[in-house]
Parts: sequence; structure tokens; C-alpha cells
Amino acid sequence: MSHELVILTITAASVGLIHTLIGPDHYLPFIVLAKARNWSVLRTGWITFLCGLGHVSSSVVLGLVGISFGLALANLELSESYRGQIAA
Repeated sequence: MSHELVILTITAASVGLIHTLIGPDHYLPFIVLAKARNWSVLRTGWITFLCGLGHVSSSVVLGLVGISFGLALANLELSESYRGQIAA
């Protein structure tokens, strides 16, 4: 693994950890549900993991949608500029 990728991975993990610890809305619902439904630690961990995976995956999908819209807009601007030059 390259040095830059290691730094990027450590930074992303650190930001994710801080993001989770600062926002009690990320872990408090799981604690309350686990207590109310008498879940085991293992079940609570799995459900929390799956929800976290869904949270990260949906963020990645939204980011990819934003990137694709940006690329489409850039291509549209390029074609429109050529069309304007031809019309002139």
C-alpha cells in the first residue's frame, strides 16, 4: 500500500470515529433499543455494524450521484460552448 493511501485510510478512520463519538445520535438509539428489547451484546453489535454499513454506503452512493451530475454538467457546458462557436 502506498504511503498516501495509508495516510488517507488512517485519516478517514479517525474522522469517522470522531464523527461517531461527537454525535450521540449515532449510538444512543442502539443502546436504548438493546436495553428495551433485551438484545445480547453480539446482536447489538451486528445490528449496529449493519446500520453503519448502510449509513456509509448511502453516503458513498450520494457522493457518486453528485460526481456524475457534475460530470454531466461539465460535458453539457463543453457541447454548448462548441454549439455557440458554430452558430457564431
